[in-house]
Amino acid sequence: MPRLSSLAALLLATAAALPAQAAAEDAECGTAALAVLGRELGVEHFVPGPAGAGHDAAGVVAASACRPMPDAPRLTLAAVAWDAHGEDSKALAVAVLEDDAVVALLKDEIAEDAATQVTRGSLRLDTAPYRLAPGVRAFGVDVLPTDGSCGEGGPGPTRTLYVRDGTSIRPVLAGLAMSEFWYVRGNRSRCVADPREAETAIVEDFKVGIGLGVPGKAGWRDLVLTATSKRSDHKPGRPPLHVHVAYDGDTYPLEAFQKAWTAWRR
Repeated sequence: MPRLSSLAALLLATAAALPAQAAAEDAECGTAALAVLGRELGVEHFVPGPAGAGHDAAGVVAASACRPMPDAPRLTLAAVAWDAHGEDSKALAVAVLEDDAVVALLKDEIAEDAATQVTRGSLRLDTAPYRLAPGVRAFGVDVLPTDGSCGEGGPGPTRTLYVRDGTSIRPVLAGLAMSEFWYVRGNRSRCVADPREAETAIVEDFKVGIGLGVPGKAGWRDLVLTATSKRSDHKPGRPPLHVHVAYDGDTYPLEAFQKAWTAWRR
């Protein structure tokens, strides 16, 4: 791999710093925000229900996250998942709220499986400074896994980056796995018969950081995706993986990164 320039090194440092900057302000959406969003969606009982650790047996909200928009604190970002009686899924609303109104909205869904069951705490907002183009700042929504399996490893959160287009919100990076872990040896205590297999387990953790590269198509910056690994036995991890993803005019396609990630993980 060619030697990195000082600018490239700075960008890669930014890739590691962006998610950390946004991690301290997560909060569940309050009653007023849920009421505004529920009216806009036309959904009754839009309050936390049993899956969201609420006290209303008829409540449909399973998970929520709200926080002020950094560049415009009068606006509130909201991500709310609720039970719309979909098969193996929860409905999802990603919204921008202002006072008692929804000013931008996207309706979507979250697929559920053994690794992802949407409950309280499953959603997290990421407001790191993703300044993708002049006048365009993205924000992220993470979906956290439940990790109840006993396989050889497991996934971390997946992140989707969104931008606001007037009264609409659209995803520009969809479903990026931000971390993963793999048992090099052994497994967790609840998954093994012999306790020594858990006591001597070796885990390799993989993490992905998102940084900003140079401007490309229509002034939109490339994303610099940097994957790193760390072993619990303190042996050296794999060399970092750096992949630049260019904006194609609609989204940041992940096919090239996923192919490189799969080869790097082998």
